[in-house]
Amino acid sequence: MRLSIIRGGTSRAVFLHLRDLPALPADRDELCLRLIGSPDPLAIDGLGGGVSSNSKVMFVGLPPEHPDCPPTVDLVSVFAQVSPTEPHVDWSGNCGNISAAISTFAVHHGLISPRETVRVWNANTDSIFELSHSGERIDVRFLAPGTLGPRVILPDSGLEASLVDIANPIAMLRAADVGIDTCATPAALNADEELLDRLEEIRQEAAGLMGLDGPVLPRLALLGEGDPLPVLMTSVGRVHHALPATGILGIGGALALGGTIADRPPSTETVLRHPKGTVTVSASVVDGELEWVALARSARLIMDGEGF
Repeated sequence: MRLSIIRGGTSRAVFLHLRDLPALPADRDELCLRLIGSPDPLAIDGLGGGVSSNSKVMFVGLPPEHPDCPPTVDLVSVFAQVSPTEPHVDWSGNCGNISAAISTFAVHHGLISPRETVRVWNANTDSIFELSHSGERIDVRFLAPGTLGPRVILPDSGLEASLVDIANPIAMLRAADVGIDTCATPAALNADEELLDRLEEIRQEAAGLMGLDGPVLPRLALLGEGDPLPVLMTSVGRVHHALPATGILGIGGALALGGTIADRPPSTETVLRHPKGTVTVSASVVDGELEWVALARSARLIMDGEGF
């Protein structure tokens, strides 16, 4: 089948046509595991890279190809997050970084003509977002992206968290409460298996309160103090090398609404500091509701060919 490898933001994915998505769930999982070369931390027999940010598959098609797709969009997407180390594929969420590259794939494969703004419906999350192009910059804007949940005390650890369902589910915690220095490198944190096990236990606590049971969502967002706001995030059992885009959107949307464990006044523009640099996330709030949340990304087509 024809496929492309495309970088979107700080992630990379294998892109395929929606028509090549198998009908049976088991066959879908098998296809994605085979393409990525999982489970294998080295991904020797596939196109992955051994970490969550490059163990991704995105299917893209036109609205008539999916029975539930609304008629007001240009494209439909179905996203698969593949575990690098376990034979597991998660279909419950979306990837904001890889979403930024959807129009790159669609134009290259002749699904749509080049245009300034592309509207996409993501089937995993039943959400609509816009991709606005200006040179190499791609603004990813999620419309009506979700809600800020309550501040809670996690039942086992006793930690305070803000539960957020914006773009993708996340649980925001103070990094200091978990005993983590936000200046620590992901490599150092990921070398501490005891810490990773504790973070996973905390994530599972939050998942139970949010009605989730998969190994990916919610992600943990560990917040420091200062401006730009320091943030570390987990992804598939490890500390992310930068920040997942949907995590950026979730944090930005939550901070725009206010009332989170960050204890900051509401702001419609926030600069986050992460291990690879900084990123600005913007949002619009109307009558106490989140209208949209957005960030700027870029994308590059790396290769196009046939997969087996």
